[in-house]
Amino acid sequence: MSKRNLALASGLFALTAVLDWATKVLSEERLGDGSVVTVVSGWAWLKLAYNRGVAFSFLEGVPHWLLGAGAIVLLGVVVWSLRALAKSAVGAAALGMVVAGGLCNAIDRLHDGQVTDMIAVWKWPVFNVADSAITVGVAMLLLASRKEKAPAAQRSAEIALRRSDEDPPAVGS
Repeated sequence: MSKRNLALASGLFALTAVLDWATKVLSEERLGDGSVVTVVSGWAWLKLAYNRGVAFSFLEGVPHWLLGAGAIVLLGVVVWSLRALAKSAVGAAALGMVVAGGLCNAIDRLHDGQVTDMIAVWKWPVFNVADSAITVGVAMLLLASRKEKAPAAQRSAEIALRRSDEDPPAVGS
């Protein structure tokens, strides 16, 4: 990973972590009494919610320390597996966001057994900044992986074309 891409990934990691932490603290302070703030009437609100499971409260009965530790291990595997994508700016940015989002939620869960959520959009489950960063980061990783595969596929096609232009070997040679 180039220094430029490392700086990009680190910057997005830090920005995501600070925004996630600040919104969680502010939400607990300002929305802890059950208040709901309308952002866009009939479509988006700020309201405090807690998730004791993983995505969409799945695995809610599993001990929080196991979910938190598991998330950190999973992040390590993801980063290790996708590290080659960090050669591109899109891949580096995506990894910074995914790691920050996953780590923030894992720390939140390890801290008090639940993840603090506050963004409600239409009928979608309530989520937070870290969830948004993970979602956007994964989409960017898919984009980066497509860009990574395109040159390889093009090279394979060019090699196949060159081979088809060659004379076939003589029979019995």
